Amino acid sequence: MTHSYPNPEEKFDAAYVEAQQTVGKKYYDEQGWEIAPPMSDRECIYRCLENCIHLAGLDRKQVERLMKDFDTTKTGLVRNEDYPAL
Repeated sequence: MTHSYPNPEEKFDAAYVEAQQTVGKKYYDEQGWEIAPPMSDRECIYRCLENCIHLAGLDRKQVERLMKDFDTTKTGLVRNEDYPAL
């Protein structure tokens, strides 16, 4: 079977679209897939606050104050850095 679409490239190098490499200890699920490292409760709360800072119905200044209270360092694996927090 042939088609009329001409391929614009001779060969597609997909090496740059591979998954990011985790530095340090790696964690795997029961099926062998690499998963994100566990985060502390404090970091979980901070990330939730960071994601809802501009959420309608919340006081932005109060959320910022809480973020200062729960400020912590993030774990090594940070997903979706290309996208801003909601």
